[in-house]
Amino acid sequence: MDNTAARAFSARIAYWTSQGLSGPGLYERLATDDELPAVFDSEDLAAIFGISPLSVKKARHRGSGPNFMRLSAKAVRYSRPDLRAYLASKYVRVQEAA
Repeated sequence: MDNTAARAFSARIAYWTSQGLSGPGLYERLATDDELPAVFDSEDLAAIFGISPLSVKKARHRGSGPNFMRLSAKAVRYSRPDLRAYLASKYVRVQEAA
């Protein structure tokens, strides 16, 4: 990740997981973490997810990505709570073997 917002996101995930948070609790905490930007752009999401900006755009057009705000024809932003909700919806809890 060469993006400042993505580096901050990764650092905050590392911090909160070191504090014992995981899964939905981790995502809830990220939504209120003031050390993260309030909004992210498509480049930020691409760096966070490890995909291309074009993939973020395609997901947005298909309606399969996070909710977003369209500020102009070319300016799209994703709020921190919307990113949290999207990540939480993708979380899969693996059941332990009995």
